Amino acid sequence: MKAVERHHEENLDALIRETIGRLGPEATSYLKPNTHLIKGWARKEIPALIRELGADLVVMGSVARTGISGLLMGNTAEMILTQIDCSVLAAKPQGFVSPVTLQD
Repeated sequence: MKAVERHHEENLDALIRETIGRLGPEATSYLKPNTHLIKGWARKEIPALIRELGADLVVMGSVARTGISGLLMGNTAEMILTQIDCSVLAAKPQGFVSPVTLQD
């Protein structure tokens, strides 16, 4: 289990380094992002952490699912949304193409 935790910590550290590389150290110094690597079921633990922190904004990744059920968010993200009371910024993966089109 320690290996899995270490793997997640390494991935989170890599993501933070990539973000700092994209935004620059000045932006991250100003924003002062906080990261939390919590153990447990996401649909239970994330809303609990949001409440504990009194978060104003949650940034969530969203997998690219097909069909109506995956149009906006994945299942876990949708479960979390029903339990929180703050703003949410949802990010789709790179290369995601929306199935929604405008009619002429």
